[in-house]
Amino acid sequence: MWTRAAWTEAAVAVINRTGETIPMPVAIIGVPGGLEVRHDQLKELVKASKIAAYEVLGRDVVLYWRAMKAEERVELPISLVAAVPGTYTGPASRTYLYYTDEHKHWVEGLKAEVRPK
Repeated sequence: MWTRAAWTEAAVAVINRTGETIPMPVAIIGVPGGLEVRHDQLKELVKASKIAAYEVLGRDVVLYWRAMKAEERVELPISLVAAVPGTYTGPASRTYLYYTDEHKHWVEGLKAEVRPK
């Protein structure tokens, strides 16, 4: 028996709003339950130099850059596969500089509804 998995994308935008280059920005994207991250797509983002590295820690996708230029804006999709039907809200997403994690910028968690076929 063959099944077809439904997928979606989380649109991620990280902006350096300062007038100078910032070192080691980090973005943590909270993934709603019922969705799974496509690791192969994250590896492609590293290979294309869109991000320096990533980790998946539970329901969080952690994205790392070495630096961001003044006023630089990075936009990228995170591919997600629908796995378990239900209505979910992910953990809050946040950004900060690697060495100053006490200064976080928080964004409300993503919401998703996964419907059965």
